[in-house]
Amino acid sequence: MQSCLHPAAEVEKLFHAFDYISGETFQVARCRECAQAVTLPVPADIGRYYPAGYYGDKKGRRFPAVMEWLQEKLYAWRSGQVLRRLKRKNAKVLDIGCGRGLLLRAFQQNGCDVTGTEFSEGACGFAREVLQLPVHVGLLEQINFPDNSFDVVVMWHVLEHVSDPRPTITEVARILRPGGIFLVAVPNFGSPEARLTKAGWFHLDCPRHLSHHTRESLSRILDEAGLSPKWISALAPEYDNFSFVQSLLNWLGARPNWLYNWLRGQSAKVIGERKSYGSAIATVLLAPVLGVISVPTTLLLALLGRGATLTITAVKKSLPPELP
Repeated sequence: MQSCLHPAAEVEKLFHAFDYISGETFQVARCRECAQAVTLPVPADIGRYYPAGYYGDKKGRRFPAVMEWLQEKLYAWRSGQVLRRLKRKNAKVLDIGCGRGLLLRAFQQNGCDVTGTEFSEGACGFAREVLQLPVHVGLLEQINFPDNSFDVVVMWHVLEHVSDPRPTITEVARILRPGGIFLVAVPNFGSPEARLTKAGWFHLDCPRHLSHHTRESLSRILDEAGLSPKWISALAPEYDNFSFVQSLLNWLGARPNWLYNWLRGQSAKVIGERKSYGSAIATVLLAPVLGVISVPTTLLLALLGRGATLTITAVKKSLPPELP
């Protein structure tokens, strides 16, 4: 992974961020030139920040059954929405950083020819072995797919795991057919939730998240690569309400992401089970109240385009972008 290409003199340090898994501290900084926020330093061995349970247990489960069911239904709806906009039959779909492969399977069930990528063998084990999906291991730039290979390319909450998004987006544009669709979703670093809770923001997740995006910064990168943003959404029900609750609990001083870890399955825990009675009591008392408040708040923010997550559906322009 590449670090930010902008000169060190242009990097403005914003705040420190504590990694709730490793216990290490990182810096969140922003380039004054292009407003891209990044995590510093970029770890030399990023794999050690992904514990064994990060991708779920042996059956691919991470959360309670109702949450897993909701996610699968939303994946089915999103894949259908993309294909309706694409208006092509037998589409070839690439899911970069496909993880457990659930979104990729939704495209497959809609009649698509699907391919996935992941950065390690362990990360794609469930997708390959259980769902029987074809998944390449390695960074997108290293796999070297042919030009104009895919009708749809997906990066669903993956781009933030790349320290410099520009080479990745450029590669996406190269392998996407003219008129093809790029579906990209990221946490919204420009949201009120992110601005209020800063280092306590649930979606910050340093150092696994190496770049932090706003609507403006991401749209600029896409446009420069020849990808035209057509549909933009700030609503993701499977993330928004929980992120609101957990971010505020973190901000109020509870053990970082204690609720998130507690909800994960026994084999999918990402932090040790150190006794945290204060966090447990605070969570039991506050989480239901914050949960009720989160429903109207997140819906209003989404309607205003200020939600904690950002989804952009971009279309590859027929002509290549003009060189500067």
